[in-house]
Amino acid sequence: MSANKENNLVQAYVELNKFCQNGDYERALKAAGKVLQISPNEQKAFHCKVICFIQLHNFKEALSVLCNSKNAALAADLHFEKAYSQYRLNCPKDALETVDNAPELTPALKELRAQILYRLEQYQDCYNLYRDIVKNTTDDYEDERKANMSAVVANLAALNPSADLPSFEESTYELSYNSGTTLAMRGKYNEALQVLKKAEQTCSESVIEDGGTEEEAKEEAAIIRVQQAYCQQQMGKEKEAATIYHNVLKDKPSDQALIAIASNNLVVINRDTNVFDSRKRMKAATQDGLEHKLNSRQRATIAYNQAILAIYSNQPDFCKQCCVKLSREFNQDKKAALVEASSLVKEGKRSQAVTLLLKHGGPLVLAAAQVLLAQGDRKAVIKLLEESEYKYKPGVVGLLCTLLTADNEYEKASKLFTDVYEYYKDNDEMVAALRAVWRAAGEAHARAGRGAEAARAHEALARAAPHDRRSLARLVKALGAASPRARELAARLPPVSQLEGKIDVDALESSKWMMGAKVVKKTVQSKQEQSPGPPGSDLSKDKTKTKRKRKTKLPPNADLSKPPDPERWLPKYERTAYRKRRGIRRDVIKGSQGMTTNAVDQYDMSKQTPSATATAKSPRVEVKSNDNAWQRKQQQKKKGKAKGKW
Repeated sequence: MSANKENNLVQAYVELNKFCQNGDYERALKAAGKVLQISPNEQKAFHCKVICFIQLHNFKEALSVLCNSKNAALAADLHFEKAYSQYRLNCPKDALETVDNAPELTPALKELRAQILYRLEQYQDCYNLYRDIVKNTTDDYEDERKANMSAVVANLAALNPSADLPSFEESTYELSYNSGTTLAMRGKYNEALQVLKKAEQTCSESVIEDGGTEEEAKEEAAIIRVQQAYCQQQMGKEKEAATIYHNVLKDKPSDQALIAIASNNLVVINRDTNVFDSRKRMKAATQDGLEHKLNSRQRATIAYNQAILAIYSNQPDFCKQCCVKLSREFNQDKKAALVEASSLVKEGKRSQAVTLLLKHGGPLVLAAAQVLLAQGDRKAVIKLLEESEYKYKPGVVGLLCTLLTADNEYEKASKLFTDVYEYYKDNDEMVAALRAVWRAAGEAHARAGRGAEAARAHEALARAAPHDRRSLARLVKALGAASPRARELAARLPPVSQLEGKIDVDALESSKWMMGAKVVKKTVQSKQEQSPGPPGSDLSKDKTKTKRKRKTKLPPNADLSKPPDPERWLPKYERTAYRKRRGIRRDVIKGSQGMTTNAVDQYDMSKQTPSATATAKSPRVEVKSNDNAWQRKQQQKKKGKAKGKW
């Protein structure tokens, strides 16, 4: 290399070093290109060029430079940079392959591999790797690693709530948030809510201490508030949860994943009401680019809710598309079949819905039975359940017993319980747990007239509850008085005299229980109100209350020799002698306002001349009433009664 060329190379490296230290990566990229022009085989300059592309978030250029065959020798040792570029370009499988092909797993590659495993949802491997990194690494990023590890634990709790997982010291708000999320995934919503409220307060204080504004603190704590709303929603406090979701969305957060989750949860709260708002929310929850920000469990839930919303909004074709997506992308065939069958039932295509449900089998057989039962086809339901794998489940046994009894198939119901007993007789734990089944079995056998089977059912019931006297009494009754075993079991029962003392026979006989609960209550109250008399009083005599007889009051002028008027109780307008008074019509001044007519002059007193008739007093007409004093008094009484009625 000539001296001039060497001087130029040194000068280019000086410029490159200066720009890199200042963080001016655009100029540093040009300086690195200048170095490579002078000497194309400079390893450090090539490395700086790749780092500049990564710092400028130009991952495509970085990856293309690294994958170029001309630069194979220069990029041979840059495994971390290549894997990181692939990871940032949402190619986690390629990134994992690059990391695994590296000759040595450096600490940086370990960190990157843990992130890639988290993105690929391989949480158990990710947890094991993070535990190894935290144990063997000591630097300033210890809190960040613990926060990442606690996020992995939260996802493991979502997959298996009963798993034995570690807990973390809540020294930062990220750790508190992940601890609260873990509790929520385990179903401990009250405890999770308290931890999340503490995390929200710590987050706001931390952002303000670092020089941030209240708006920045509010945006940073938005994800914590959404998790609080989720806990309240799971606890049944949907109004409070909806208020938090609306407040978060009103602030227009920049995180698309947060918007998608809050919008999806609002759709769940709306259900079949406010469908227009739900469709708007679902549009926000299904934007492009969310497939890289949400895990498969969250995306499957959103797709499932989208299919149900299509049913509510009467879009059967779109519902079918959502079901296909749910089946192909997330392998949830049974959920997709259930939603599609619901859509078919709403369209009235029940036979197609039953065929679809039976095609997938499993628990969807019970959904097919529900559709047939809604049609009223009881025989088809009985046949379907008897052939299913759930025939001996307690709930299915109860349903079959009810359907067979409704069709008066007592023999089949008895045989069903015989099969159930044969299925569970060797399992003592299940025999003890199925007391209601054995009680129903005894009744079914008794209706079918199979005494021996009824006795066996009551014996199973007595074995399940050995201290239950009622079960023992039923068994004695089923065995019969002539059976020696019945006598042996009857000896364990308490004597009748012990039971008689607790029964009030007189109260039982006097109670009017057939008349209803209200009559019985009144009878008991009336008995309680009776109080004993003073000592020496004769209680055997009935004390009757004597009523005073008042003299009948008659009008002072009443003539008893004449019969009373038969119409005296009728209103005046209904009597035969009533004559309607005709109204006196007067001259009415008609016309618009301000109009002068002759009638105006006629009634204008200023234009009239005084006369004798004008000064004369108007005669007073005295109205004579034919009613006597007794009738007036009766009318006053009626008025007084009418006033006090309401």
